[in-house]
Amino acid sequence: MTAVFLDTAVLMYAAGAEHPLRAPSQQIVRLVASGDLEATISAEVVQEVLHRFVAIGRPELGARIARDALDLFDPVLPVTHAVMHRMPALAERYPRLSARDLVHVATCLESGIGSIVSPDRGFDAVTEIRRLDIADGAAG
Repeated sequence: MTAVFLDTAVLMYAAGAEHPLRAPSQQIVRLVASGDLEATISAEVVQEVLHRFVAIGRPELGARIARDALDLFDPVLPVTHAVMHRMPALAERYPRLSARDLVHVATCLESGIGSIVSPDRGFDAVTEIRRLDIADGAAG
């Protein structure tokens, strides 16, 4: 089984309010927890979760989600110098991706991961990885 990278959105939707992507995201997390899906996240994903929930005044929820993610995905992939070294070329090649998304792409490339589970269609432009849509159940 080859690992997939989970975008921050998977964790956010899984733990968030009612949304069409909540149930599919929860199913993805259950598959990871049961060992039926080999998946990973990076330190950047944990940072994004905390950033978002602190920004909206819900640090306790962000901390809970971060702790759960750190337990489930032990160890998370580091954001290393080698990952950052890939960023300038990726930014030039994919100027429409956010810096956060570029970190995810660089992490995948540095770690030999070929797929990212995400609702973000921006990843479709990236030729080096394949996006699996949460809504399509492509991760399961």
